[in-house]
Amino acid sequence: MPNNVSIRDANATDSEALILLLNELENNQADPSIINQILASYFADPLTLLRVLVSSADGIIGFVSCKGQYLLHHQGLVCEIQELIVTSSQQGKSYGRLLIEDIKLQVLAWGAVSLEVTSNKRRKEAHAFYEAVGFRNSHEKFTIYF
Repeated sequence: MPNNVSIRDANATDSEALILLLNELENNQADPSIINQILASYFADPLTLLRVLVSSADGIIGFVSCKGQYLLHHQGLVCEIQELIVTSSQQGKSYGRLLIEDIKLQVLAWGAVSLEVTSNKRRKEAHAFYEAVGFRNSHEKFTIYF
């Protein structure tokens, strides 16, 4: 890992930085009260990982969240990346790859049978990134919004 960055578990004091990154990821303004409720549920769930990428110069510059669940049709633990972002000014430095490798090690230690990620169809650069780090486009996702 480069000397100027580290990866650690997120904690409640990281909320403000995570909200800023989520706003960048979604090009939207997240509601801090809702985000803090969701973060509390993440921290309470033993099958949820929330890891932050910390720069010695800039603080938190990225994060990844991942949830695990046991699925009958996979006959084991399947983990899914829920969010992954490295701030735009720090992209292209292999930091996203570091976050993926970190999560892979964590879920392998849990005995997961697979690691999945879903990415919006409009995020073509993200798709290329996921394929470059070893993911295969193997599913179609269908959604009903409420």
